[in-house]
Amino acid sequence: MPYIRVPLNNILNVDRIITLYRFRFAPDYSTVGEAHDFWEMVYVDEGEVGLMGGDVMHRVVAGELVLHKPNEFHRVVCDGEHEAKVFIVTFECHSNAMRFFYDKVLALPTDLRELMRLLMEECDESFHMSSYPLKPKEHRPVGGLQLIQNYLECIFIRLMRGGAQSEAGKGHFYHSREKLERRLARDMTAYLEAHVCARLSLEALSEEFHFGVSTLCNIYKRVTGETIMHSFLLLKIEEAKRLLREDRESVADISARLGFETPQYFSRLFRRYVGLPPKSFREACKKS
Repeated sequence: MPYIRVPLNNILNVDRIITLYRFRFAPDYSTVGEAHDFWEMVYVDEGEVGLMGGDVMHRVVAGELVLHKPNEFHRVVCDGEHEAKVFIVTFECHSNAMRFFYDKVLALPTDLRELMRLLMEECDESFHMSSYPLKPKEHRPVGGLQLIQNYLECIFIRLMRGGAQSEAGKGHFYHSREKLERRLARDMTAYLEAHVCARLSLEALSEEFHFGVSTLCNIYKRVTGETIMHSFLLLKIEEAKRLLREDRESVADISARLGFETPQYFSRLFRRYVGLPPKSFREACKKS
């Protein structure tokens, strides 16, 4: 009798590994971010870390992972309080099933954490970790590269089977969002202070911080109660007061130095916020 062969169809295939990293992020660690045309898995082995993908911010704690999809801009923004030990894998996978992982934080159950541990050990034994280009070890265990592929695929499929039950709890997500937004607002304020003499636009800030203009404006307003450009103007006024007290430059020179269009416009704004025109403020400072 003929034997019947049953084809084994794969719902996803990890085709190539690009990088493997083990990092420990300090509480104040952050990156400018990047985007690339392959997947990136970030698994938190210890501690917790803030991860941003696109315009979405996540707090990811030990035992959880995030998968950044190809061409998604992503960055690390720690909250200033917690450090984290992370394992990062970048890889190619062109399977449509990977859409399941879009914009999610996934918690690994105990058995999958053990599988992740085996994956990390196999990566350590098979590759020179945290280097680029990634170089396999000369005396790596037999079948190590295949096991890495199989472990990754198994973890992904098991998470997909878990469905919504695998997704991390929403409570700490929204709680952490406030911390991450405060950190972003602090970074933006520091950037404004460092560039107080520049003519900044919202578009320039969007390019610097890699968020859409509306997202940046909403976060900054929510955290500080002020609009970005109004805060920037107040910083310019405070710097103008300092320069006027020093009595070294003319009002016109100070106006130009701080990026105002004309001395008249500068004087009008200064009087609105200080209550005195620049020259009168300088004279009052001399008398006091």
